[in-house]
Amino acid sequence: MRVPFGKKGLVAAGAAITGAVFFWRVRARRREEAEAREWEAEIAGAVDEGRAAAAAGGSPASPAQPSEPSGA
Repeated sequence: MRVPFGKKGLVAAGAAITGAVFFWRVRARRREEAEAREWEAEIAGAVDEGRAAAAAGGSPASPAQPSEPSGA
């Protein structure tokens, strides 16, 4: 079988394809890691907001806060 660019061209094409696949997989992995970091930051922010709201006394589900005044 005759290859238009010879063996060197075939090897170069294979290397280019391999490099492109490797680059694509690394980029996909980095994108997934970035998304995971964003989710972790979003969750941490929501937890902090919840803690701040509970500390401000706005949480009716908090066991430390009675639902009705005891002096009534």
